[in-house]
Amino acid sequence: MSDPNGSGIALIGVDWGSTHLRVHAFDARGGVLATRASARGMASLASPAEFAEALGELLGSELDDGRAPILLAGMAGARAGWQETPYAPLPTDAATLAAMLQPLQFRGRRAAIVPGVSGPSDGFVDVMRGEETQALGVPPGTARVVAPGTHSKWLRLQAGAVVGFSTYPTGEIYSLLLERSLLGRGLPANAWSERGFVLGLDTARERPDWLHQLFGVRARNVRDAAPAEELPAFLSGLLIGYECLGANRIDKADAAAAADGEIAVIGGARLAATYALALRRYGLPHYIIEGDTAFCHGLWRIAQAAEYV
Repeated sequence: MSDPNGSGIALIGVDWGSTHLRVHAFDARGGVLATRASARGMASLASPAEFAEALGELLGSELDDGRAPILLAGMAGARAGWQETPYAPLPTDAATLAAMLQPLQFRGRRAAIVPGVSGPSDGFVDVMRGEETQALGVPPGTARVVAPGTHSKWLRLQAGAVVGFSTYPTGEIYSLLLERSLLGRGLPANAWSERGFVLGLDTARERPDWLHQLFGVRARNVRDAAPAEELPAFLSGLLIGYECLGANRIDKADAAAAADGEIAVIGGARLAATYALALRRYGLPHYIIEGDTAFCHGLWRIAQAAEYV
């Protein structure tokens, strides 16, 4: 960057996840000048002082001019985060989130945390932090979004606002079963097989008894009914398959979602491609948008609504 008085930095955007931290420097038009990342996610930090230290360390003088306003989204506002922030109700858009920004003390700077979002789900009130910002960054006209991950989110959009969402702890269940259960014992954790994954997807579609089918991973292994190298992907296919089928049954129950068009898949290249394969197998139209791209577009919209830029 050039000197602080003419650096061209209009905003510092912070994406704080459970396991990662990313900061983006924006110019006055919303373009990203630079990005830096670290593994200092919320789960590795124990106090507000540690959050402040992690952010200050990652910013550095070469990224930050010391004066640009800072807007944080994601787990910085969680109960175990830097400073707990309330949840915005559904429906919510950039203006709603901007009106509920929570001021944050950090080096005398203008800084705030974007609230999470909560809303009724199937029998309980669901919650999210961070995915709402990504969803606001998808191209106009998109009506459905999936943000896969540890806790995958399926969101419904209408006129640029999030009007509904549901959470599936698919990634967490996969890790627990593969790494800490008898189902995954003896299986190669890093193995991947498209054949095994597709078999899992097809089994999920054909057999709704998901709890019984999960045990099929163990049975196939001990009976040598499938190569061990295929079974982690088979398990992944089962879980992602049941998630995709369940989420789209819920969406199709909503008449407004029946003709929603393409589903935006938000995420890193590998995980997004895996979900794209599942959606393609089920005949669901979709496109991929990279996670940082969606986040930066969405955060810029919130910053504009809040007159931070």
